[in-house]
Amino acid sequence: RSQGRRFQVAGPPPRAPPVAAMLTNAYSGKREGCPCCEERVAKRGGARFLARAMAPSAACEDCVLPPPVPPTEAGAEVPPFVWPRTPADIEAATKEVEAASQAALDVVAAVPKDKLSFETVIRPLMEVPYYKTNHLVCQSKHLQHCATDPVMREAATKAASAFAALKKGGKTRKDVYAQVLAFSESAEAKGLPEYEAYFVGAILNGFERSGLALSPEQAAELRKLLDEDTEVCSKYKTNLGEDKTKITFAPEELEGCDPEFVKDRTDKETGQVVITLKMPDVLPIMQYCAVAETRRKVTIARDCAYGNNLDLCAQGVQLRKKSAAILGYKSWAHYVTERRMSGSPEKVFAFLGGIEEKAKPGALADKERLRLLKKAHLEERGESTDAEVTIESWDVAFYHAMILKREYGVDHEAIRKYFPCPVVVEGTLSIYQELLGLKFTEIHKFDTWHPEVRLFVVHDAATSERVGHFYLDLHPRDGKYNHAAIFHLLKRKQLPDGSWQTPVDCMLTNLPAPSADGKPALLRHDDVVTFFHEFGHIMHGLCAEGAANSTTLAKCPRDFVEAPSQMLENWCYNRGVLQRLSKHVESGECLPEANVTALLAAKNVNEGLMMLRQLYLGLLDLSIHGESPPADAAGLQALVDELRPRISLLNNPPGCNMLRNFGHLMNQYSAAYYGYLWAEVLSADMFASRFEQDPFSTEAGMAYRKTVLAPGGVGSIAGHLAKFLGHEPTQEPFLRSRGILK
Repeated sequence: RSQGRRFQVAGPPPRAPPVAAMLTNAYSGKREGCPCCEERVAKRGGARFLARAMAPSAACEDCVLPPPVPPTEAGAEVPPFVWPRTPADIEAATKEVEAASQAALDVVAAVPKDKLSFETVIRPLMEVPYYKTNHLVCQSKHLQHCATDPVMREAATKAASAFAALKKGGKTRKDVYAQVLAFSESAEAKGLPEYEAYFVGAILNGFERSGLALSPEQAAELRKLLDEDTEVCSKYKTNLGEDKTKITFAPEELEGCDPEFVKDRTDKETGQVVITLKMPDVLPIMQYCAVAETRRKVTIARDCAYGNNLDLCAQGVQLRKKSAAILGYKSWAHYVTERRMSGSPEKVFAFLGGIEEKAKPGALADKERLRLLKKAHLEERGESTDAEVTIESWDVAFYHAMILKREYGVDHEAIRKYFPCPVVVEGTLSIYQELLGLKFTEIHKFDTWHPEVRLFVVHDAATSERVGHFYLDLHPRDGKYNHAAIFHLLKRKQLPDGSWQTPVDCMLTNLPAPSADGKPALLRHDDVVTFFHEFGHIMHGLCAEGAANSTTLAKCPRDFVEAPSQMLENWCYNRGVLQRLSKHVESGECLPEANVTALLAAKNVNEGLMMLRQLYLGLLDLSIHGESPPADAAGLQALVDELRPRISLLNNPPGCNMLRNFGHLMNQYSAAYYGYLWAEVLSADMFASRFEQDPFSTEAGMAYRKTVLAPGGVGSIAGHLAKFLGHEPTQEPFLRSRGILK
């Protein structure tokens, strides 16, 4: 029962039991007469955890949030967050941020011309209260991604929109811009060290890219367009998070799926299996369900759901196109790539085209291999017909898994038993500590938004200096962000007394949850890779040094930000690492050598086809953000219908459109999805050059931390990378690692 009160955990939990019971079930009991317990226990995502003032009067303690725990009571080394319990809490904090931000900008605007300096003009603009250097910002808006109560999610979403509008407004303050411009021309500014000079340029560039050179009428129109785009993206995101789609199947329609998977989703009254569109439901069906019609239904449901998201996507695309035009850019893609490593969409198209040319021959062979396997499989099932057998989009994952199992001996369902979630989490944390010279300590008394959340403080292992904190919120819930991502909740800054506020990050994922009877979640190897990858982003956020190395003014370019985490995925294909991350849920044995060998041998199966899918996604993104984007949802549909088969070699099912759920393109990754492949080229070179011979080299690990992670987005990323590599990056390690070059 104490898990239900972990919002004010009284002390450390008991020593962890054996692996089979390492994750306790926070929903294990009911109290007679409580109107919320049935929902809380029977439906993980339905747990209310409301503030007492908002809960039904008869709600028991396990269903109600206790009063917040002030950081001063929780302990000296907890983050400064007190998570809001009511919409009024969020609204009050939002107003406080708005007032403080306006006041800070007014102070800068009022500095006399003879008093302009780095400390009076630039320093305050590095820490405007609407930035994440202020803990109230994410304290107010983060719950939009993870609160169990839709009312709180809505309030947090409104706060996020208010902060976005506030930042946009701040960048249109001509009086503040005039102060920065005047200071930039002063003798002090011209003599600044390189680090400080970077921020002068970054602030000036931010003003200019926000339209300060525009006429008042153009500036007002730009702000209107950007505000509308923020609102459209917010509605799109809400549709993703609030989706309630359920698909029901008879148990026999899920032939091939794990019996436990089917059992956990079977309605006791109807006997029907209830499936949502969340990844822990979708992926096992696409990979293991032998009934093609079931896979087809799930595919179509996922690409046809989410309300009016296709219309919202079309609206967002047009708003961005108009915004770019006002600023003098040919397209949104030109506007975005100007500040990326790539520099222009033309360079990106050339990059993607070069990879497509090299990958396509292998992809065609991959597709034919899958087609022949499908033909043989249908004959085995007595389902063959005279019609030509073709590979459809809902076939790829299933027959890919079949190849792994039949030809390589890789059975991901069997392998899952070696990857209990607690083992993977603790093993991953151990490896990162060793590699980067850090120490993680779990904190048990802290304020949080859900009882499953864990909190860790990070110190430098050699100096004991605090580096930061991170939260882990790993399992699906209704209304929770439905992919895997890292959220930077607090950024580093120097405080008036000379001490440092250290950064705080949060990982939200949708890894499988513990079963209702308390059995630990078992992860697919893909889940292991995802967790290892996402944790790399946490390290990137926490290990940035300096006064503002990972703030809005010094963000890593989107076409590099994935590279550090992508490089770290290589550890998940290392024999020694796989031994450390695995422990059979019953026997406690590590993943057998035969399984490891098979897993490594199968690493690049169907890689050509998979790479073309990534190319398709990147080209789709650039196309809708190009010079002539589709004008409406019908145009987006026509684009997907044409582009998907031409690039990915797979037909698009009638009426289906992944732009309904391609959330990357409706946030900071618009015109930037190509960055995943761009960054993979860089990540492959980093691994091959510095870690391939010894993945546990602490010397290389510390060089990586100090040379690649510590600068954040300050300075030349290409220069930092070349220093770490010892040479300019090349594509060859990437192409070889993917089996495209032999």
